[in-house]
Amino acid sequence: MVNTPEQFVEIQKSALEAFQAMALKSVEGFEKLADLNIQAFKASVAESSEHMKSALNIKDARSLGDLASTNLQPAADKFGAYARDVYQIGAETGTEIAKIFEKQIAEGNKQFGAAVEEMTRNAPAGSEGVVTLVKSAVSAANNAYDQVNKAAKQAVEMAEQNIANATKSVSVARPAAPKKAA
Repeated sequence: MVNTPEQFVEIQKSALEAFQAMALKSVEGFEKLADLNIQAFKASVAESSEHMKSALNIKDARSLGDLASTNLQPAADKFGAYARDVYQIGAETGTEIAKIFEKQIAEGNKQFGAAVEEMTRNAPAGSEGVVTLVKSAVSAANNAYDQVNKAAKQAVEMAEQNIANATKSVSVARPAAPKKAA
């Protein structure tokens, strides 16, 4: 419970620090994503140039087919790696922001618990039922938050496992390389 202006200032300072930390983590995530996109763009331009040079040197239709099929799987692998990297950046950023948020929630719960205790000490006689009701509501809200938080973490773990499995299946299911005529 806020009893003094100093306590109020501390609560506001803590909230501002948490907001700033979340904003900085978000910016770091955007920076990583921008760097990844710049690297991918540079690689794409260089590879496109090489593919165009190769295409200009083609003499027959069979060579064109060979060129197309040999470039198909590496492009799929690169896209898969890019998608994994984007997901990883998002997951890491989300995890860091969630940690900050959870810390802020825990601090808020602690302060609210202290306020309820203060209210309990100063409650008039005969209000025990209301105090018990408030404590039960706080406990139920905390339990609900914990359950939702656990479910969200399980969903993230399941999504990560599905992405890992999909990545493995793409890598394993490569088509055979075209055979060159002698």
